[in-house]
Amino acid sequence: MRIGVPREIKNGEHRVAMTPEGVACLVGDGHVVLVERHAGRDVGYDDDQYREAGAYVVPDAKEVWQAELVVKVKEPLPPEFDLLKRDQILFTYLHLAAMPEVAEQLVSRGVCAIGYETVQTDDGRLPLLAPMSRVAGRVAMQLAAHYLQLENDVSVPGRGILFGGLPEIDRARVAVLGAGNAGEQAVRVAAAMGADVRVLDQEPTRLAALESSCGVRGFVARETDLTAFVEGCDVLIGAILVPGGRTPRLIGRKHLRRMNSRSVFVDIAIDQGGVSETSHPTSYDEPVYVEESVIHCALPNLPACVARSSTQALTRATLPYLRLLAGGLESALDASPELARGVNVRNGRIVHERVRQALEMQ
Repeated sequence: MRIGVPREIKNGEHRVAMTPEGVACLVGDGHVVLVERHAGRDVGYDDDQYREAGAYVVPDAKEVWQAELVVKVKEPLPPEFDLLKRDQILFTYLHLAAMPEVAEQLVSRGVCAIGYETVQTDDGRLPLLAPMSRVAGRVAMQLAAHYLQLENDVSVPGRGILFGGLPEIDRARVAVLGAGNAGEQAVRVAAAMGADVRVLDQEPTRLAALESSCGVRGFVARETDLTAFVEGCDVLIGAILVPGGRTPRLIGRKHLRRMNSRSVFVDIAIDQGGVSETSHPTSYDEPVYVEESVIHCALPNLPACVARSSTQALTRATLPYLRLLAGGLESALDASPELARGVNVRNGRIVHERVRQALEMQ
């Protein structure tokens, strides 16, 4: 099969879908791999490394998109829509619940689109979303600590709080919504930095594990008043996930008003719509904005700022599924129920139930 690896064009997106080692594996399986020129340059993989791995390095995206199977990091953007073709397999992060325009293009052009974020095992795990969620959780807390500073390279000064405090001064108060892969890592980083951390989740067992290992305070969602939970916090992290569906908007303006002035809100869930009524996607050109005196950071591609680490983790996770797909779509979906669950669009229809429901509600 011919497999295409285009260069990502989303603002601030430096990741590439395949490392040279991943390409070498696919070539070893007998497939032809086309890599767009400079696709891996930002993460330290030059074109010669891809050639040495057996890939054909081509000068523009158009040739890459002629492949039967295109593997990416992020959803196709408007300049790429005309490059989509009927019966092509697209394997990437899609997040269609928050992107009706992309969904419409995939449907109308007859693409078979498989979303990394909806590949799901029998026991409910999300093996292709998990590595990037873990990265995003860690990066989110690093950014929160940065934007909390008075001097923080953006035009909006933070509260000027030392994250971990000192024996004689208060530490930052951090509230995390969700204790899944992203939320757990955010909690662990904040706790390691010495912050005062509270975390809210639906699963008491997750909370108990974090309380035991990190010394944080856990709150069960159904038993907790959200206004009291965010009261007086310096950092709020939104890390709620509904696989395939749109994130519930739990945070309203009334909640933000209970946070400290010039506090920081990082909405990791923005790629599925965000957890707040004030959330909208930002970019690396303009990463933050202010609503209700709270600094909002809502980057839909947080792992892109540690692109080399993210690329390596993503390739390790996706490669086994990519090898199956390269052997033929039908056989791959038959052999891997979790991969079959990841199909979002096929034969001109939205076939993933949660994605379809989310789009119908808009």
